[in-house]
Amino acid sequence: MPQYPDISYTHVLSELSVNRKDPCEVIRELISNSYDAQASRIEIYPLLQYQGFIFFDNGTGLSETEVINDITSYQAFFSIGKSTKIQGEFIGYKCQGSKLCFASKKFTLITRCRGEEYWRSISIDNPKDNLNPQYNIQSNLDNSPWQTLRNLFSRHNKQTANILEYLSEEFFLNRFDSGAMIIVQALEVEKFSDFYDSEEDRITKWSYLKHYICFNTRHGDMRILRPNDTDFPARKAESFKQSPGYNDQCELYLWTKGRKVDDLKKIFAGYPYLEKPNDLVISSPAEVSSLSAGRFSARGAATFTFEGITYCLALAIDGNRRAHEKYEELDRKGKKKSGIRLTDQRGVFICSEGVKICRYNEIFEHSKLADYAVLGTSNAQSHYILMINGSFDVVTNRNSLTEAALKILNNDSFIEKIKQFFDTAKRDVKIFAELVDRLNKEIQDVKLEAYTKKLNALKQGIQDRSRFMVQDIEQIKDKWLVEPGIGEEYSVGTLYTIFAHLAPADSQYAHLWLRPRTFSSMGIDSVAVSVGENSLADNVHKALEYKYTFSPSEEFNHPLILTDYIVCWEMPIGENGKQINDSYNYFGEIIFTEELDGLGYEIIKIQCREGDYHGGKVKVISLKNLLDKTFNCQWVTPPPRVTASATRRKR
Repeated sequence: MPQYPDISYTHVLSELSVNRKDPCEVIRELISNSYDAQASRIEIYPLLQYQGFIFFDNGTGLSETEVINDITSYQAFFSIGKSTKIQGEFIGYKCQGSKLCFASKKFTLITRCRGEEYWRSISIDNPKDNLNPQYNIQSNLDNSPWQTLRNLFSRHNKQTANILEYLSEEFFLNRFDSGAMIIVQALEVEKFSDFYDSEEDRITKWSYLKHYICFNTRHGDMRILRPNDTDFPARKAESFKQSPGYNDQCELYLWTKGRKVDDLKKIFAGYPYLEKPNDLVISSPAEVSSLSAGRFSARGAATFTFEGITYCLALAIDGNRRAHEKYEELDRKGKKKSGIRLTDQRGVFICSEGVKICRYNEIFEHSKLADYAVLGTSNAQSHYILMINGSFDVVTNRNSLTEAALKILNNDSFIEKIKQFFDTAKRDVKIFAELVDRLNKEIQDVKLEAYTKKLNALKQGIQDRSRFMVQDIEQIKDKWLVEPGIGEEYSVGTLYTIFAHLAPADSQYAHLWLRPRTFSSMGIDSVAVSVGENSLADNVHKALEYKYTFSPSEEFNHPLILTDYIVCWEMPIGENGKQINDSYNYFGEIIFTEELDGLGYEIIKIQCREGDYHGGKVKVISLKNLLDKTFNCQWVTPPPRVTASATRRKR
């Protein structure tokens, strides 16, 4: 008997309806739907008393009769994964953003399409829990929607009363001949008023919702450049208007609580790029003493076509200090204003159909943009915003990109277009060229300063290091040699190599001094031969590995079966018979021998975990002990320095 997968509509709806990034995400989705519905006016009324809102647009409305893509727009609003929209023509083609409305205690829709005599309405309690494929979503004819709206609110405070008075019978009869009104009550958002309170007083309060609309929704379309105000090139602004879906004619109003009267306040379309400077003299990046104090400003824009899709690039350079001063509504360190952080609006952003989706400073990791990699640093991002807009495919919640979109952004030919834009800007926009050069110089200066500090610390620390003299070698008699420190395996190898050539031939330890022929070759520290060996045959060479310290309890990071000597400086004494394993699936055991008494031990019985016996042995030798036994060494360890604070405590 055949079996078929079963999909829980309620479970999927529950997942889709919960906001994933921002409490105002539902507003972003509804604005996109309004633009897709060709609305020329959007009105938003926050309802703080009911922890909800009323959203109205005068678009085409939600039809229950016109079928597109095998579904009506009304049915698609309640459905999952089916839409009347087409990718590339509408941002909401997945028809999933509207489901954010359903994470509420009550959802109401009033709609009317052109040519319809009456409105239609439906109310659903706890839609996230109650909606399912068997739920009857057929709307009811409604010849008095103003009364339907009023009946939703049994008691109301002054704010709600003022809104209901405005949305009166006259509003519906004269201004709602087509469109949709969505009423959401008890939206699942913590601290609702912090995000939806539209009261705005520049002295005491900034509205999060208002600025969220400007910075993060379709109404804040990055393609609306306003060249006369922002100083973007006028001809580029005109070319942006030719990109699919461009719309700067839709008006959006937010019900705002004023000192004297509540009213609809207009929010102007377009991303809030800063206006061009009025100052006659503005320091450039090359002139300011510190980039962080820069008030420089410049603009650049371009369009290009890739695989049949038009992309728009907008670069707005505003020095760090200018951005802090002019974006006065945005939060910055130690100062909370609207709740939207200034740092979250700087750097590179990917946009889809004009809507800012996510940051993407990773673009500078591409090798083709190596000349501009400095722009990807956090210090650089505080001076600019770069918008890359196209019909990018986004994930369900539209806060990040799909693999298909990322594939485009990593395509060499696509990145070449970005590089051409930067190259042109560097040639034609003096501020941009100076900014890149100044950032590169500062990075080099920082690197040089860090290197200088490291070198000075190393020099100053030499006198505090443990040291030794070898008195029976004339060339270095009475000359200090510094002991290796942690991480200085290179120094261990260097000392072993030097003294392998100086060890007396008649010493009883002469055979433990091999003569290295290579040094740090292809991951092998050294290949060496016995002191008297002159042949180049492969069978006379032994593999040496150098360590500052070697502990039996730690995994050896080289294959035991290919290692002959492990030469270390410090060596915790292991236990006879204790096992030692490597990173290559082999292990052996410790054995103490008379030959290496006081010097180290051997690793024998080397075998694979699968049971294959290898045999052979590895000598583990303490170079410090070998030096002390082979030569006449004088060892000195300076006492710790007495710090100023310790002296004060003593006093």
